[in-house]
Amino acid sequence: MNSLTVSTNALKASSLPTTVSARLLQGRTWLLSLFSVIALLALSGCGFRMQGEAPMPFSSLSINIPQNSQFGADLRRAIRAASPDTKLIEPRDMVVRAGDLDESEDSDDKATIDRIKAAKVRKLAQARLEQLSEQKGTRIVSINAQGKPEEYELSLKFTFRLVSAKDQVILPDTTLSAIRSMPFDDRVVQAKEGEAATLFKDMQRSLVARILRRITAPDITQRWETLAKLTPEDEEEETVARVTAPTSAIPPMWQNPSLTPAPVTVSPE
Repeated sequence: MNSLTVSTNALKASSLPTTVSARLLQGRTWLLSLFSVIALLALSGCGFRMQGEAPMPFSSLSINIPQNSQFGADLRRAIRAASPDTKLIEPRDMVVRAGDLDESEDSDDKATIDRIKAAKVRKLAQARLEQLSEQKGTRIVSINAQGKPEEYELSLKFTFRLVSAKDQVILPDTTLSAIRSMPFDDRVVQAKEGEAATLFKDMQRSLVARILRRITAPDITQRWETLAKLTPEDEEEETVARVTAPTSAIPPMWQNPSLTPAPVTVSPE
């Protein structure tokens, strides 16, 4: 009888550490879950939002940045991923019928067809993302003793706005810029031009992400709702001048500038 009691007590003693460890593990898991919830609440309170869908308030959008540029293609792809319910209205998807032409207009005239397609896009799209200006360039920031470039500064600047189908400002003129520095060696010009092209692509991706964050911000939804409540008289005061759409050719902004300027003359003084 005594031996059985001793065995039972020994068994209980041997299982005690396991029970304590299980309870400690359970308590640790509970604390981690609590801290995770607190962290998520704090992040959501400061405006943090995980990357993913960020729906825009309008159901259709047009973009006057050429689709045949890498920047235009990347921006469209990002918008589709962030706001899948927003349809992108493109001129190339518009169909021009005989009834759309006046008697004096030629159906084979490209300018006439482009104008009619642009008018249809304006009619169908609830909002328009308009490119106002762009600038891409290189600047020498340092030279060596022979007057040759030693370091370049690459810059990319993009100005745009967001307007409604009634030419009302949703987002006023906004300029975003990106700058990168690049050491230069005239003995490997081809390699350096390749490096510059890579840096420009990186800056373009950065601008795409920043544009997307800006046009999906909460204040854009608030502004859209405000415009929807305007009276006809107020709508007239909100309108802005229209922007002429760029041609379908790739604009100079997205072409890499040359990195082989003429040597700079160094004054002996």
